[in-house]
Amino acid sequence: MFAERPTLAAVSGSPRTSGNLPAELTGFVGRREELGETKRLLTAARLVMLTGVAGVGKSRLAVRAGAGLRRAFPDGVWLVRLAGLTDPAALPAAVAAGLGLAESEVPARLRDSRLLLILDNCEQLVPACAAYATELLSQTENVRILATSTQLLRADGEQVLVVPPLPVTEDAVALFADRAAAAQPGFRLDAGNRDLVTRICRRLDGIPLAIELAAVRLRVLSPEQLLHRLDDRFGLLTTGHRTAAPRQRTLEAAIAWSFELCTPREQTVWAATSVLAGGFDLETAEAVCGDLAGEDVLDLVAALVDKSVLAREDGGAGHNAWYRMLETVREYGEVRLAESGWAAEVHARLLAYVRRLGRHFEAESFGPRQLEWLDRLRREYPNVRVALEHRGSPEISLALRDFWCASGLAAEGRRLLAAAPAHAGPERARALEAAAFLALQTAEPARAMLVELRELADETGDERAHAGYARCTGLARFLDGDLVSARARLEKALATYRRLDAGSEIFPTLVLLAGVAFFLDDAAGMKAAEEALALSETRRAEWSRGYALWAVALHELRRGDHLRASALLREAIALRTGDPAQLALAVDALAWCAEAAGLPERAAGLLGAARAAWRSAGWRIAGTTPYREFGEHCATRVRRVLDDRTFETAFDATAHGGADEVLAFALTEKTAPPSPGPAPRPGGLTRREREIAGLVAEGLSNREIAARLVIAQRTAETHVENILAKLGFSSRAQIAAWLTERRAAGAGTT
Repeated sequence: MFAERPTLAAVSGSPRTSGNLPAELTGFVGRREELGETKRLLTAARLVMLTGVAGVGKSRLAVRAGAGLRRAFPDGVWLVRLAGLTDPAALPAAVAAGLGLAESEVPARLRDSRLLLILDNCEQLVPACAAYATELLSQTENVRILATSTQLLRADGEQVLVVPPLPVTEDAVALFADRAAAAQPGFRLDAGNRDLVTRICRRLDGIPLAIELAAVRLRVLSPEQLLHRLDDRFGLLTTGHRTAAPRQRTLEAAIAWSFELCTPREQTVWAATSVLAGGFDLETAEAVCGDLAGEDVLDLVAALVDKSVLAREDGGAGHNAWYRMLETVREYGEVRLAESGWAAEVHARLLAYVRRLGRHFEAESFGPRQLEWLDRLRREYPNVRVALEHRGSPEISLALRDFWCASGLAAEGRRLLAAAPAHAGPERARALEAAAFLALQTAEPARAMLVELRELADETGDERAHAGYARCTGLARFLDGDLVSARARLEKALATYRRLDAGSEIFPTLVLLAGVAFFLDDAAGMKAAEEALALSETRRAEWSRGYALWAVALHELRRGDHLRASALLREAIALRTGDPAQLALAVDALAWCAEAAGLPERAAGLLGAARAAWRSAGWRIAGTTPYREFGEHCATRVRRVLDDRTFETAFDATAHGGADEVLAFALTEKTAPPSPGPAPRPGGLTRREREIAGLVAEGLSNREIAARLVIAQRTAETHVENILAKLGFSSRAQIAAWLTERRAAGAGTT
């Protein structure tokens, strides 16, 4: 025989019940923090709201929290489900029925009761629920209400807990495994399928309802098939439990429930902003929605935040609030946008907005707002990509040239620039020059673009195009190891840019020229590096300044001041510009400084960190002949001091980190080793090595030594390295000082 339905007993003279919470039929996974926070809020407030996107598990959390609080409420924990209720006037009767009381009995019975009332799914009755909760709490002293809704009640005293999706790598995966084992006996989470399950849960945003619906599909699909078919998640996730509420039987129904509870204007903003794949701030929303919404977009965005359609984040570009939709919510908005008939207008508005962004960025990208603009575009980039892929614009791609370089997106920038319309003219020439420059950085074919660029420059007589061609070919020569030719072409480009007073083009040309001069061991490169630094500081362009600091540091290292060079490089790294290539260049050079300072283990760690940084930069420069050879020589010298095991341990400890780990390691201060004792003896220098040591002491560069002795520059470099190794020194300045001391003591050089 079935037990009688629980009812709220009289406060005196009758046994009390624990309430009417249902028994759990499936395991409860995760939510430890949310359970603790719910209980804490209920000890401090009488009305607590659990809010969040549809399907996130608010009801389940409320029931579990209530079950854990039974002892605190001697008159029971009572659940009243409101999902099927649409008439606000019927709310009091529904609550009374949930308590097992007549509607007229509720005020008197609850006046002195100590109970917890769970009002589940209030979203379609928000005004009525707010009024009812306020009145009930004002008439009682010990009743507390725990409500669930996608929308806030905004009642007096309401405390809010936003229920987030499950963490993907932990609870979400555990939930999928639990439900999958129930749907497909024998399913086990193991090393072979964990990555697939994690990717499935990530695609589903960690939403419990979506995860449970997906797990059921394992009855007929493998995890691989399931992941592939999530491109149509609304068509796939349609097999919920028959006993569940209709809106919880499919993923689409759950999200549609929230959509239908929005006003028509709110639905318009939801659908229109669904094109903004990376999230957005208020300015972006206003640009995309425009007068489509017919109201103040701010108020409509605020309403969607209240209804858990949008999640607000701090720290947007320019410190603006930033709004995001879960991917599941956004894709539903895209479906509704496609049905609306005004999708083309929304995409046109987005393109116009991105075009304005590009113009502003180009105008201010070599000035004091440089880092601010880079940060903004990185955050907006998913939206920029949507605009460019939907209706590409060469004007935008060209305006974002520096952005492609600064954000590890050189390959994508090259692709978009190379696709510019093939008509002749200055804009096509600029696009070709930018595309070729990016292609050279990423080791992609650039010859055809350079040929076309030269032909365009010749046909039009465009000096800027000629300068661009000279600069690109100068970079190409450098990458091929032809340093002398590279310098000549870069000097030609620089002369033209100076004549045109093109400051934004002069700067990168100076940096390239300084880099080439360093590998040529040419002291004249310092002048180019210092001019680049002065130019960036005059314009207060911090991203550019990071490259200039690197260039100056190289030449400080070249002339033996590794401490000054290290300080400059740490200054560049500390700018935290977010440019992976800039970070890789600086960390590599810092490793060279550490080796010169006699810190071999530190140098090995920095070489490993540079390897990690280059991996995400996507630039070709680290593999080019001059750069690679310099790095290899540095590593060889370090290995001469450290045994292989110590070197590999230090290198591997940093070679797999992300940008934050690389930054932290590079900025860690390391002091120089103790000063050496008495100057070492010659160490068996050969006659030729003694001769070269004398030329080093005179201040000659390797190139100048090679010319003096009529030998190859590479041979001169090898001799100098052998001298350093035999004497136990790390810089040319030490050779000069040692030789001066020997001569002063009358010891000669033998």
